[in-house]
Amino acid sequence: MEHTTDNQDTQHSQPTNTPEQPVIKEASYTIHYTEEGVYLEVINEQGDGAPLNNQAALYDIERRQIKGINSDSIKSILRRGGMHKIAEPQEQQPVDSDIYVQLSADEMSASMVLLPPVLSGTSKTPDEILALIKDKWHVTYGMHEELVTAAVKSASYYRSIVFAQGRAPEKGKDGELVFLFNTKHSIAPKILEDGSADYKNLSTFESVAAGAEVVTAVPPEPGIEGCSVTGKVLPPPKGLEKKLPKGRNVNISPDGRSLIAAKSGRVDYINNRVEISDIYKIKGDINMGVGNVQFEGDIVVDGNVISGLTVQASGMIEVRGYVEAATLIAGKDIVLRNGMQGMGQGRLEAGGNIVARFIERSTISAKGNIIADYIVQCIATANGSITLKGKWGKVLGGVIRAGKEVTARIIGSPSNDRTQLELGVLPEERARYTKLDQEKGQVKAQLNRIKNLIGVMPSGDLPPEKKAMYQKLLDAATQLEEQHESLVIEIEELRLLLNTNSGARVNVLKTIYPNVRIQIDSGVMTTNSPIEFATFRCKEGEVHFVACEIKA
Repeated sequence: MEHTTDNQDTQHSQPTNTPEQPVIKEASYTIHYTEEGVYLEVINEQGDGAPLNNQAALYDIERRQIKGINSDSIKSILRRGGMHKIAEPQEQQPVDSDIYVQLSADEMSASMVLLPPVLSGTSKTPDEILALIKDKWHVTYGMHEELVTAAVKSASYYRSIVFAQGRAPEKGKDGELVFLFNTKHSIAPKILEDGSADYKNLSTFESVAAGAEVVTAVPPEPGIEGCSVTGKVLPPPKGLEKKLPKGRNVNISPDGRSLIAAKSGRVDYINNRVEISDIYKIKGDINMGVGNVQFEGDIVVDGNVISGLTVQASGMIEVRGYVEAATLIAGKDIVLRNGMQGMGQGRLEAGGNIVARFIERSTISAKGNIIADYIVQCIATANGSITLKGKWGKVLGGVIRAGKEVTARIIGSPSNDRTQLELGVLPEERARYTKLDQEKGQVKAQLNRIKNLIGVMPSGDLPPEKKAMYQKLLDAATQLEEQHESLVIEIEELRLLLNTNSGARVNVLKTIYPNVRIQIDSGVMTTNSPIEFATFRCKEGEVHFVACEIKA
């Protein structure tokens, strides 16, 4: 912004352009004192030149003691530009130097424009300008006095200079929750120095006694006040209070700052709630003397579970002995610190993960992952991954289904035992596809038999009993046709789902033997020779393998 009041001529910023560049010129204003009157000339900026600071310009014009001016008219001229008469003829008056201060909308910063003396007016000293800032413009906080002093001494007129900054309030630190138990447990066994996996010392859960403190809420801390450049105190936002995550079987302490165990049991942090579950401990075996066991909570068996019995828990099931051809159903994890010999009849079903040293000749399914040292001749299904780790780290025979990944040292055997791996789409979807396809075949066969019977029945008038039989056959055929059509539609939907690329993979850390059928998404291959240290993936409908993508 430039200003002149010379009666003879006006000064303008020099254009900073070259023949190859656009004109860039700051806006300026000039007050002309003539015999016809006092005129205000405003030249608008060009290109990227700085526009007028209209408030500072209005203040400058008003301080000159020009008689008869109208502030609203001057505001209009400053906005639209051009040469306009603002007052009748009069002499220019001497005026001392001055300062215009402009505050940001939130009063967190202040900028100044120094205005020069006019004619014989005096130049104010730095101390006088500082006094004006404080007394007239009420800027009292965050001022950089050295900037003001330097601007006055160097006569930096008509320049906008930021000279004061407020301090923003600082939000108080949020409260926090301190958990006095381990909220995460690793179900994976520790690998020992000899390469074996320690399935006997798993960190599966933590127990607490009644009255124990399980969570402490640390209160939020107060924030730090801020201050505007005009000295207004700005209250800080409060830190957020953390709500105690109260779940089942815990109480809030009288001071409201802690969660206390209402009973002894297993403590967990599930779905943003702390809860304590009952633990049913069975000191010996689950045998015919104990019978089937069903419990709302966790079950811990110190001994074995013999064949023919069912153990069902809404929480987790842990067996520290062996499991025979029994059925274990858990809402959470199943942990077998030794293993399971299912003899073709054993079944494990977990809403979480399954961890065992070994599993043989059983049907097992987990909504989470399956981890074992070895799995032999099982039908194993996991929505997540199946990992064989430990001294053996192998899978031999059976059907292994996983949504994401299968990792093992050895898959199959040198004797070429048939082993099937199915990965990608959720295993239950693939299993449902197979089941529906079989059902479709059965319905089609039954429909054909009924149609054949209808075809051999004589036409024309039939006795009442034959006529009733004929109508029953027609109704059955119609029902089977509708069922067949419904199956065809659902099978096609599942087929499209099975053809998607899931990114699932098989990792072989040592050897995969011949006669292993690998299906990943829509791709299928059967190994016909040993392959070592490989990762199998599906690409464009075919299964390919590369060097193993994970370390042994």
